[in-house]
Amino acid sequence: MDAAGEEGDVITTYEHVQHFFNSMEGPSAQERIDGIVPYLVSLLPAPYVPAPEVDSDSDDGRFSLTSSDSDASDAVTVQEDAFTAAPGDGEDHISRLPDTLLTDIIHRLPIKDAGRTAALSTRWHRMWSGTPLLVDDAHLGAGETSNIPVVRALSRCIAAHPGPVRGVRVTRVSFYSHEYALRRLLADLADKDVQDLILFNRPWPLDMPLPDDILRCASLVRLYLGVWKFPETNAAHPPAFPDLRELGLFHSIVRNQELEALLAHCPKLEVLSLVMSYHEPSRLRLASGSLKIAVDWMSSFDEVVVEDAPSLERLLFGSLFKRRPVKIVCAPRLEVLGVLDLDLHILHIGGTVINAGMNVSARSMVPSLKILAVKVHFACNREAKLLSTLLKCFPRLKTLHIMSVPSISPDSIHDLRFWEHRGACECLESHLETVIVHGSLAEGHGVGFIRYIMREGKALKTLSFVCSDEKAKGFRVSAVGGSGEVAVSMVAPRWSFEAAHDSSLDDPFCVVWTQA
Repeated sequence: MDAAGEEGDVITTYEHVQHFFNSMEGPSAQERIDGIVPYLVSLLPAPYVPAPEVDSDSDDGRFSLTSSDSDASDAVTVQEDAFTAAPGDGEDHISRLPDTLLTDIIHRLPIKDAGRTAALSTRWHRMWSGTPLLVDDAHLGAGETSNIPVVRALSRCIAAHPGPVRGVRVTRVSFYSHEYALRRLLADLADKDVQDLILFNRPWPLDMPLPDDILRCASLVRLYLGVWKFPETNAAHPPAFPDLRELGLFHSIVRNQELEALLAHCPKLEVLSLVMSYHEPSRLRLASGSLKIAVDWMSSFDEVVVEDAPSLERLLFGSLFKRRPVKIVCAPRLEVLGVLDLDLHILHIGGTVINAGMNVSARSMVPSLKILAVKVHFACNREAKLLSTLLKCFPRLKTLHIMSVPSISPDSIHDLRFWEHRGACECLESHLETVIVHGSLAEGHGVGFIRYIMREGKALKTLSFVCSDEKAKGFRVSAVGGSGEVAVSMVAPRWSFEAAHDSSLDDPFCVVWTQA
């Protein structure tokens, strides 16, 4: 067993990750972590243009223009019969289209094909040069044994275009030993007003430094970075992202002060996602006047603090692996919270630790909250009491998601009749309209909670179950003794990283299931 395992520690740093994987038999740490990157990439927004399944070109991913590249072997060649007029038609109808349509055509082409249009005619060259550039390394032969052709193609592509750069997506190459090309690439992107940048490094090493040229990309509106060590910032070289609205940091090393400085220099930031962050940053501290959605996905923060977030509407958590406090100090517009793990999350509201069975004062309430998702072991005495207390903390709660977790060793102190003795609270009497159950309610404790909700929920309209067939639906409804005044429905699970940061979804945790 590895050292970390002997001590019973949770893997929380990149050093632990490397040591743990290297201590195992089989693939090396590098090979194992290489396997994590495809998962991270799968969480990203969709590519600008779908990648071709088979690259039939023979240029090994090279990009060049005949008018700007002196290497004849890399020059674009246009076959004469590629644009032969259709039978009975001697006119070039495409070139007669207005500029706006030609620009749209270029935008929809893979980058190499878009670049080749410049060789068709003077007008096409002007159109390509005047169309904001889209670059995706999936179109440049990424995945080859050697990264050299792809890195070179990226550099040439961006250098050849006058700008602006609408979007760049790089997820398939390693910049290790290509530091100069990386710095030049970022400098060119900053100079050409890049708006959308997705930049991943295929490890190794895990702490690959990201050049500080990234801090000069002031035109960015969306930025996703993966598997980097973020550059240090200071008063002389602060981040400059005045228009950034969406930021994602994936499996990257960012010191606490760098993350906080970054957020402080993003006055328009609305969506923040941190994915699989280990140790650095050690905390997630939210102080932003513009932030609306914050997503912590499978990270190992010591604490999450919503210090001053007057616009924050959603605070969302993926899986976590260790206990930590979640402190809500100032979030007057917070409407969606979850998944709150009652075993691992220690909730603080307004400076007060929310403990099971405590008297809840106005200072310990979040009256703006509308949707709450909790993970709970109903057979655990502390968690059952804590859930009862939480309902008092959110007096205007409208939707409650219950993610029931089976208990391996139920707390014998917890009476099965616990919920029979619970009284009502404000949210049950006046506001709670929907309860959605995720997972099994085979345990009597969970069924008791649902009966309590149906008994005390004066505003309850819908009881939903995440299931996929009528038999499951009928079994669960009979188990809780459904009321004729409460509609019982089926819903499909929706909870995912994509749903977490999609502001267009009213509820990121489920979607209503409709019968054909």
